[in-house]
Amino acid sequence: MRGLLSLAILSATLLPAQDTSSGPTQLIITYRCPPPRRAAFRQYMTELGIQRFDRWKQEGVLKDYRFLFNWYVDVDTWDAMAVLSFPNYDAVARWKEIEKTSPGGLARDAIDIAWPFNTYSADLLAHDASDAPGDLSHPIYFVIAYDFPTATAFRDYAKNVIGPQSKALVREGLIAESSFFLNRYPGGKRWQGLAVFEFKDIDAFGRRDEVIAKAPPSALPAANPAREPVIAESIGH
Repeated sequence: MRGLLSLAILSATLLPAQDTSSGPTQLIITYRCPPPRRAAFRQYMTELGIQRFDRWKQEGVLKDYRFLFNWYVDVDTWDAMAVLSFPNYDAVARWKEIEKTSPGGLARDAIDIAWPFNTYSADLLAHDASDAPGDLSHPIYFVIAYDFPTATAFRDYAKNVIGPQSKALVREGLIAESSFFLNRYPGGKRWQGLAVFEFKDIDAFGRRDEVIAKAPPSALPAANPAREPVIAESIGH
């Protein structure tokens, strides 16, 4: 997720917990649309919709964003996802005003095609990036939601499992970036943690399992916490 946040390059190291005395400065919005309208929704976002997010970034409402579109139709997950980063919590309040007339950032014409499904207030837990990402003209995104009973449990999992995996993927030159998010208000929501990996291309993504198999985790939970992984592509920048 190139430029999602202005952070120093890290080695999949867990960041200090974001200051909970202030509100979370990440919003993750998922969208659904009927299968017959997927092509129209993609075309709308590519030609018109993404310009709205670009404008909000230029105006300083957004620090950065990424708009992802699911490769496949899947009744159990989302068709599109927006990962929004705000410069501060005051900017989140500005987004709330946008939501009054543009739910999920979508114009009225787009709401006739698709609609925001869920919105999650999140904190960035960790970020990893390659010093030399190379050609990123055809990146592939792999998004994995994790179901844990507590934030501490996901932090431990990120440290012991997906953190080492991210290091291995960077070391092998397969990913440009990865980001791990904590759901600030998870009660009744679909996930406690979220991981977003930006693979350089489809060949790099195809080698994921091979590389991860060589990076055994230091600890594993009793049950697999991953749920509904999604392969996606980016619309816009």
